[in-house]
Amino acid sequence: MDKSILVFVSHSSGDKFEYIEPIVADLESAYINVWIDKKKIAPGENLRSSILNDGLDKADIVLIFFTKQSLESSWVDKEIKHVLREEGKKRSNFNLNKIISIFDSQEVYESISERYPELTDDLMHLMPNNYTAIQLAQLVSAIWSKYLSLQSGDLEAQKIILDKDRELFEKDKNIQGLNEQVKFLQSNQSKQEIDFERIYQSGKADVLIKQRNSILPATFFKKDLLAGDTSSIAFGFVENDGAGDLRATELGRGFLKWVILNKEG
Repeated sequence: MDKSILVFVSHSSGDKFEYIEPIVADLESAYINVWIDKKKIAPGENLRSSILNDGLDKADIVLIFFTKQSLESSWVDKEIKHVLREEGKKRSNFNLNKIISIFDSQEVYESISERYPELTDDLMHLMPNNYTAIQLAQLVSAIWSKYLSLQSGDLEAQKIILDKDRELFEKDKNIQGLNEQVKFLQSNQSKQEIDFERIYQSGKADVLIKQRNSILPATFFKKDLLAGDTSSIAFGFVENDGAGDLRATELGRGFLKWVILNKEG
């Protein structure tokens, strides 16, 4: 590979096979030169010296991959403290250090905030184990943006880029939260539909279904309307109003609407 940006990858060895190596391969396919111990340390070389002096100190950008395993790694902690210390000697503004922090879950992000608060002021990127092509492209873009800004020494340009990346990161977090809510609602909806189907097939709600045209428009209705129905209250479809009449619950209305749409529409 021709010389490009030299990127050091700080990670836990426990993440190497399933998580780190696929990302490294993708970065190299994007013509980014990745320094990773498996490939760069020759047999017989001093491990600590090679990683700290040949890897971290010479790298243009340092990617720190945060996972549950790396947060428990004393070696990853040494690498983080080393690069922060060395970069701190060169610059007083942490917005200009060469670290990009990557996390694989929201839980891990919260742990980073507590343990390394200075890193959450810099670029942060979500890269789950099953990362998408878009997430990879965002990482490649961040690497180049940070590299070019560091080379130019333009503080204002770097600040604008970092602010924009933080803005995008917050939007990504919000989108992720909304997606999780949608999945939760879809899961609940699917379970409810399964329950509705089971009740419908049992025939125990036939009286309720037969009287749907009288029940749905009414706020209250007489018990006689459901004579012979012993299950609708148990299912939570109707409830007593306290004055001797009945009323349909939201669940009961939902069931009847489901029947109309899916069974007898």
